[in-house]
Amino acid sequence: MRPPTGFPFVIRRHRLVVLLVLAMAASACGSSVVAVRVGDSALDRDGVATLVAEVTGRSSDATIDATTTAAVVDRFVQYESLVDLLASYDVVATPEERSTARDRLLAAGMDPGDLSLPRLIGWQAALDLVEAGGPGVRAAYEAHVGLLSYELCTSHILVTQEDDAHAVIHLLATGGDFAALAVSVSQDPGSGQAGGSLGCVPLGAFVPTFERAVLGALAGGLSLVGPVPSQFGFHVIRIDEVRTVDPVPFEALGPRASAALLQVAGLSREVQVDARYGIWDRAVGRVAPPPGPLAPALVRLGS
Repeated sequence: MRPPTGFPFVIRRHRLVVLLVLAMAASACGSSVVAVRVGDSALDRDGVATLVAEVTGRSSDATIDATTTAAVVDRFVQYESLVDLLASYDVVATPEERSTARDRLLAAGMDPGDLSLPRLIGWQAALDLVEAGGPGVRAAYEAHVGLLSYELCTSHILVTQEDDAHAVIHLLATGGDFAALAVSVSQDPGSGQAGGSLGCVPLGAFVPTFERAVLGALAGGLSLVGPVPSQFGFHVIRIDEVRTVDPVPFEALGPRASAALLQVAGLSREVQVDARYGIWDRAVGRVAPPPGPLAPALVRLGS
């Protein structure tokens, strides 16, 4: 979407550190059934239970709501995808680089006794390696840069609740008119009155979740994608035109390098998620909770 004032254009380094501090992870243990797999990294069911427990502060056998579980698994998938991408190009953190990453996390407030610290050190070290550049990071980017070589020509409908976005998708699938729905239900007053149109903009103009979903739709040949979460709500995005552009050279990425490599990783890694922990949406690039019933959302939308 064409953002309101203050819409962040890229993921800033200090925000990545803070996000990693908030994200808890654990190694696979216990049962042999793989619950989540990202490339060569996997968690079994006990591993997921421990992962969620560390985030919520509740015991590993406690009942946790589906939305929280999906969000925790999603964070694991996002950063393990980056680690897996880099490893495939022989970019692996040295002990010294892991020590630097550990210091960065502790300086950001991470408890040195936290059991998730080793995993988070690996994630932070991967982000630091991307920022530092290097031939392996360059090779990973250049091998997949075609996935990012698009101008984003889109329209969207913004709603407050995820179930409302599912309802919008249902209405469109049953013959609803996108522009009319945008005018009547979109919470973005600017694009809503224009039938949802956001025009064509270069990569880097929207928040990462929005851009990742558009790129995923383009990679999959889809014309509609959603629900896509952002700090503004949930988007249903239509691809209005496929317009390729010359790729951005690696050395020109600057502060966008981390965001670009995270996008490449999410678009190129093989991901499997047991349905009890969420639904992996390859186009959106997200582990989402199961959708709720449509009827209440349709009522909220006036349908």
